[in-house]
Amino acid sequence: MAQKVVREWLVPDMTCDGCVQAIRRSLSGLAGVEQVAIELNTKRVQVQFDPTQILADAIQQRIEQAGFTPQPAPPTEGE
Repeated sequence: MAQKVVREWLVPDMTCDGCVQAIRRSLSGLAGVEQVAIELNTKRVQVQFDPTQILADAIQQRIEQAGFTPQPAPPTEGE
């Protein structure tokens, strides 16, 4: 069974539903990306992925290519 990793990024310049859709489109269909959760109110993008197929750096680069400036999110309470 493949290992799954969850990473979060803060995307301070994500300001509207259009931004959310642009980020979702940039990540959809990427090999190894299992799930994408985007919270506009907290400006967080959470991605579950298989690290044997894609690296976190590649995911971050895709968000950047969509025109945003993602930063690794600090852990939230309980992580």
